[in-house]
Amino acid sequence: MSETVKLSDTPRLLLDAREWTTLRSFAPNDLLALVYINEPYPDEENPSSFFWDRPRSASDAIRCYKTGRSLLQQCRSLLNSGKLVATGRDASGKRKVISAREWINLWPMFATNKAVGPDSAYEEVQIYEPTPSETPQAQLSSDCIAWLKERKIAGDVPKKYVLYSDAQRQFGSGLTNAIFDAGYRIVFGHRRGRPKTSVKTRN
Repeated sequence: MSETVKLSDTPRLLLDAREWTTLRSFAPNDLLALVYINEPYPDEENPSSFFWDRPRSASDAIRCYKTGRSLLQQCRSLLNSGKLVATGRDASGKRKVISAREWINLWPMFATNKAVGPDSAYEEVQIYEPTPSETPQAQLSSDCIAWLKERKIAGDVPKKYVLYSDAQRQFGSGLTNAIFDAGYRIVFGHRRGRPKTSVKTRN
């Protein structure tokens, strides 16, 4: 694992440097620049309501908004594709890896180091660039194996093709035959599908 950085440091250290410099030029400090990333679209008739430190023009407010949204979308895209990985503390206070697919519904709140969505939220979010063993495929394989182990322990093991369909519903289209087969062999010790019939030789 590479060195982790706080979510609040991500725009400055891991995202587009030119856009961060542009955004930073609108704010007196880093904290307000981070706040602007998550600000709603400015009221063009009252642009001063967008900026927290001093009055600015409507064109400044719109440019600041668009720059912030570009950084926000870049961050979510990198997290959703697995090029960046995030960890955070869930509702129980336990730190966990936030899976790439969760970023479809999660929004990074840079100024507060939080990620929030309609059904979940994380605090103290940290970001890092994954090594090859921490890619989305590797993470998906690990998640699939853990899921298969849970099904095995629970005794809830239907026919193999049904189990594969269940796994696809659980993990989405990214779960390939190869990933599932490899996980199945690890957990159950054999390939899914019918066993090969032995060929008897005549005396």
